[in-house]
Formats: sequence, C-alpha cells, structure tokens
Amino acid sequence: MSTTPIRRWHGLAVGESPAFRHVLVVDDNDFYAERLTADLAARGATCERARTAAEGMAMLDAGRERYDAVVTDISMETELAGLKVLRHARRIGFRGQVASATTALDARWAFTLNRFFLGVVYRADYLIPKRPIARDGEVLWIRVSR
Repeated sequence: MSTTPIRRWHGLAVGESPAFRHVLVVDDNDFYAERLTADLAARGATCERARTAAEGMAMLDAGRERYDAVVTDISMETELAGLKVLRHARRIGFRGQVASATTALDARWAFTLNRFFLGVVYRADYLIPKRPIARDGEVLWIRVSR
C-alpha cells in the first residue's frame, strides 16, 4: 500500500506532468514562464517561449509539427488573448496536448466553471492553476476529462 499522499486541487487529484519533448510556452509574465519552463525542463522537455498570443500563434503556424504541447496563459495583451491560442491550435490541426495556465482556477467556483469552459469548449487537455506557482513554485498538472 502506497504512503505517497495524493495531491488535490479543489477536490481533484493532481497528476504528474506528461512526458513532453518540445513545448511552446505562451506567457507574458516572466515569473510564471520561467517556472513553467523549469518544471518542463526538469522532466526532460525543451521549451520555446512566446510573450503574446499573436507571437504564439505565429510560432504554431511556422512549425506546429515540432511541438508536442502548448502551454498558454489566458490573460496577456488582452484579458482573453490565450483563448485565441487555444482556439487557433485546434483550428490549424495541432495534434499535441494543450494546457491552460491561469489564475482563473484559484477559487473553487471559478475552477469548476473554467474546467468546463477551458476543457470542453476550448478543448484544453490540462489546467495549471497559477496560485501554487506563485505561492511555492509548484506546477500542478490537472488532466481535463471530457
């Protein structure tokens, strides 16, 4: 019987980050982008960074086959800029995993709403709440079940 505690965020079990090889991180905030990149690098992934949604979409257009995942913030140059990245990735046929890292997952009611909104409507594969990153540098990967 395992004695390893199960991490939870608003009642959901938090898993390990998936095994990615090359990830596009789209985030205008240096603090969060550096923490996400460090977490992915510790798991063996290389990363490229875009600072705006427009830059991230252009990087996907230029070479979507080289990325096996995209991690995007939601609020960047506009409050909802990251939603454009999520929608664009799916629209161009990006076959990798897509994750949304956002502060909109911090409150329980907001998490429940955004799990549906980001996971079902925008088809994000993972949600990454930013509060644990800001608090202690921990990146939590929550798999979205549809």
